[in-house]
Amino acid sequence: MVETGGSIFIALSLVVMLLSLLPVGILYVRKVAATAVLNVLKVLCLFVICQYLTLFFIQPGFPNLQIAFKLVEFTLVYYLFNLLMTSAPGKDILKMVLVSFLSVTITIYALKGLTAYTDLLTIIQAGILTVLAVVILLQLINNRHIVLASEPAFWIAGGLLCYNGMVVLMEAMAGSHTNLSQQIKQEKSIIITLADMLRMVFFIVAASVAGNKNDNNNKEVDFQPMPPLFPPPVNRRTIKY
Repeated sequence: MVETGGSIFIALSLVVMLLSLLPVGILYVRKVAATAVLNVLKVLCLFVICQYLTLFFIQPGFPNLQIAFKLVEFTLVYYLFNLLMTSAPGKDILKMVLVSFLSVTITIYALKGLTAYTDLLTIIQAGILTVLAVVILLQLINNRHIVLASEPAFWIAGGLLCYNGMVVLMEAMAGSHTNLSQQIKQEKSIIITLADMLRMVFFIVAASVAGNKNDNNNKEVDFQPMPPLFPPPVNRRTIKY
């Protein structure tokens, strides 16, 4: 997330907020049947809007608030992946990993403060979500009964893979925040914000294709030919004794 001010950051944050609002609006206008995945997707988009609004306009330059937002966003995205996971053992593993990670993270924050190991925890969070995105995409690719382009889960996982993969790449390349110049910090923040735009574009596509499968099935049912009013005469065979 962007830590410094400037007109370019304000403009980029406004674009991200607008893009985050579009999936919610598309799902509302199209009146897509509510599912757990789509509900969490809407909550995530609204949370991103609140995140940018708070960190850029209401309370800018507040690191503790930024870290808290990151942890909540990680939990939301992780729960979204848990919903996309079809394997029951996989869901159990995800729950155990989430509980363990949150326990360790909260313990570190309680003992060392919210700013302790910020870079390391950011990389770990983004790395976990990147691996989960790859797992979900492989799960979808192996399912031959679906069309990937018309599956919202494909676009959701793809957007999360692009964003979190970019976060891991930039954090790994940039290293510690204390050793970075102001220009490098700004460039890294711009790249991550652009990746966030790409994530929202994927979410917009997911909202646009959601419900298409159900709509097609309903159309097939609705347009079935009606039975004839007068059935055709049946040729009766006479049996001669």
